[in-house]
Amino acid sequence: MKVEYGTGGGEILQYIGKSPDSENWYQTLNKDAMRQLAMIPYVKGIIICLAIVLATIVIFKIFSIRSITHGKAINNELKYLSAVKKKEDQVLQANKFMKSTTSIVEHTNLRLAKSYVDYWTYNLERANIRIPGGSRVMTAQEFNALIRFFEAVIAIASLLILIFLNAPAGFLLLIMDILFSNTLPMMFIRASVKDKDSEIVRNFADFYLMLHYVLLTSASTPLSGVIKSYDKTTESTEMHRFVDCCIHYIDTYGEYDATKYISRQYREVPQVTKLMRLIRQANEGGDIREELIGFRNQLLEARAAEMEKRMNKMVAKAQRSFSFTLTPVLFQAIISAMMVYIGDLGMVKGLLNT
Repeated sequence: MKVEYGTGGGEILQYIGKSPDSENWYQTLNKDAMRQLAMIPYVKGIIICLAIVLATIVIFKIFSIRSITHGKAINNELKYLSAVKKKEDQVLQANKFMKSTTSIVEHTNLRLAKSYVDYWTYNLERANIRIPGGSRVMTAQEFNALIRFFEAVIAIASLLILIFLNAPAGFLLLIMDILFSNTLPMMFIRASVKDKDSEIVRNFADFYLMLHYVLLTSASTPLSGVIKSYDKTTESTEMHRFVDCCIHYIDTYGEYDATKYISRQYREVPQVTKLMRLIRQANEGGDIREELIGFRNQLLEARAAEMEKRMNKMVAKAQRSFSFTLTPVLFQAIISAMMVYIGDLGMVKGLLNT
């Protein structure tokens, strides 16, 4: 049996104090063992990192922490809630201011005349002018109070300009304030109402065609179900509002009585008022077959005329665009031809002179 012996004590003393660069140093020490000893700090570091990761996972499990950004998410949520609360406070302050302003104006000669209340209310509802926060449509009195408030602010600014800066400019601004404060706001609202009515007229044929055969056959199918089906097919914002209005009144007052409220709500759209009249007659047992067919043909003809009109506008626009594009090209061609002609003319004159 062969026994291997390591370095003895005497042999070790031979290397004490000697330089590591000596040849015997490397021949005697175990190089693999030294490399393993050098790896000990790295192994310790890896073990510590694994321990930290394991401890972090255990802590997350114990305290039900989903991620390290959970605290950031909570802060973001708190900021969002704070922003919402701030906005709600602003809305409450705005509504409080509007309520107090309306109360003041209504106790003065600047209040809205009773003969205008119904007209203003109709236009505000159709234009969907809402109070701050959008919880409801603004009343005619509230809208009038806002107009009077801004009129008073502009009047004060005009007087200050008239006294301290420029008298003609201040006087002109004051006159314009008095003249336009009673007309411009309602003018813009009326324009909005007209646009919404035009949108209903453009899409009304599709709406009616879904009701036509139900009315024509006097079927017992509820109109609200057909109207809801149409709501899923249209992309018109105003038609969505029209459908919501119809469903609201039908669910509240029934199919027959709802026609009166819908006609009143859309009194300036003749197609709506005629359809509501036909629905009332159908519920009363009247024979409206011929009127329904005529109404359908009328709507289809109007839609065809509208499509032709729109097509003509597109063609005219394309022609104008083509002319605008072609004109610079023609102009450049003419200039180039003239330059060539002038060059040839100059050459001819040179030959004649020689």
